[in-house]
Amino acid sequence: MTENFTPVTGGCFCGAVRYEAEANLLEAYYCHCKACHKLSGTPAQVDVFVKPGTLRFTKEDPKYFQTSPFAKSGFCQHCGSRLVYIPTEKVDWTSVMVGSLDHPEQALPREHVCVESQLPWYKIYVDLPRSRSEDDPDLVASWAKYGLTHDGQPIKP
Repeated sequence: MTENFTPVTGGCFCGAVRYEAEANLLEAYYCHCKACHKLSGTPAQVDVFVKPGTLRFTKEDPKYFQTSPFAKSGFCQHCGSRLVYIPTEKVDWTSVMVGSLDHPEQALPREHVCVESQLPWYKIYVDLPRSRSEDDPDLVASWAKYGLTHDGQPIKP
C-alpha cells in the first residue's frame, strides 16, 4: 500500500452516522469474500484503506458486529448501512466502504481480492490484478490462529 492519503468525508444512508478520515483513494479494492456478500448484499464490495488514526465519527458512532474472529464491521443502527471494517487485533489498518463516501467517484479500484468466492455469474470486465485469500499471508495467519482456513473453515487434521 502506498502512502497517498486524501481527506474524505462520508456517512450512512440516513445521515445519522458521519465520518471524516484520510483515505487512499487510489488503491480501492473489490472484495469478493463470502462475508462481504452477506454483509453488503452485493456480489462484491468496494473498500478503501484509511490512514491509521485518522478515522473520526462526527455525529453518531456506528454499532459494531463481530464479523470474524479478528475483525468487526460498523453499521448505522438506524438505516443499516455498513460503513467500516476494523481489525480487532492488529489495528494498523481500517477500511471504509466506498459507497459510504460523499464522493465515491474519486476512488479508483486497483485489484480484486478473495476471488475464490467470486460468484460465477458476476463477470469482471475491468483488467485488474486478482488474488485469492490464501495468497495473503497475514489473512492466512489471522484465520489459522483460530484453527480456521483462509476462508473461515476448520483446519482439517
